[in-house]
Amino acid sequence: MDKESQSTVIACSIFRHEIEFLIEKGKLNIPFTFVDSELHMNPQELNQVLEKLIRPDCLFCYGDCHSRMIQQENSGLIERVNGLNCVEIFLGKETYRKLRREGAFFLLPEWTLKWERIFKELLGFQEQKLAEQFMTELHKKLIYVNTGVHEVPFKTLEDISSYFSLPVEVIEIDLIHLENAIKSGLKKMTK
Repeated sequence: MDKESQSTVIACSIFRHEIEFLIEKGKLNIPFTFVDSELHMNPQELNQVLEKLIRPDCLFCYGDCHSRMIQQENSGLIERVNGLNCVEIFLGKETYRKLRREGAFFLLPEWTLKWERIFKELLGFQEQKLAEQFMTELHKKLIYVNTGVHEVPFKTLEDISSYFSLPVEVIEIDLIHLENAIKSGLKKMTK
């Protein structure tokens, strides 16, 4: 049995449905453990959860999601996929940076469906004027990243656009950057 087949991937649930789709299509054949994406709202707790999951031949499918991520990677205990954050892992570096320069705020499928909980409860943007002011100072538009695995929630996107007073665009992507990030990370482990 080769080393890659003995490996496991610890992934943020933001990627869950897309990874399951890649597994169904025969593009990935490795065990995954998913960690709730809402832990990003508490980086210290995220770090603690991930620390408990570290084991030999482990790949993290995460960006720089907490302050100790780089130390964990540099410890030699884990490998990590390339990507600053989940959006860059989905889009690739060039597309991500281009859209950021255009002032984009990204909406991924999982968090879009629970945007009210994320923004109003967890981030404290219950007051629309405050939310609108914050977002429009930093961003020019919202971009929904359609991974092709979910139906585009057009009504929800309209609600989000209205709440933050920002136009929303839908971009279509394939999953090649996610697939390649995972496969490249696994290759790094086998060297």
